[in-house]
Amino acid sequence: MTFLMRLFGGRKAGTINASRIERVTSSRSKEDFARPVRSQVYREVTVHLESGYSRKGIVLDYSDNGLRIRFPTNETMPRFLKVSAASIGMDGRAQLVWQKGSEVGLKLI
Repeated sequence: MTFLMRLFGGRKAGTINASRIERVTSSRSKEDFARPVRSQVYREVTVHLESGYSRKGIVLDYSDNGLRIRFPTNETMPRFLKVSAASIGMDGRAQLVWQKGSEVGLKLI
C-alpha cells in the first residue's frame, strides 16, 4: 500500500466543473472543421512530372479539390505535377500537399 501511495499519491482526483466543459465544446462549431465529401474509388491514374517521366498509380478517393493516390513504389514526388485520371473525369495540374510512403495527397490547381 505504501508503494501505491508513493506511486499515485494520496490525493483524490478533483471533480470536474460541467459548465466549463460545455463552454469549451460549444465554442467550436462542426462547420469549422468540415471536409469536402470524398468519393471512394479504385481507379487507375497517370501522373506526369515536369521532367517528362510518368508514373501509374491508383486513386483511392477524391473530392472536387483534391485526390489521394497510391503508387506501387515509394518515390519522392515533386511539388507540382500533372494528373490524368479519365475514369473519374480529372485532368489537370496538381500540387503535392502530403506524402507518406507510397501514398500522396494532391490539391488540384
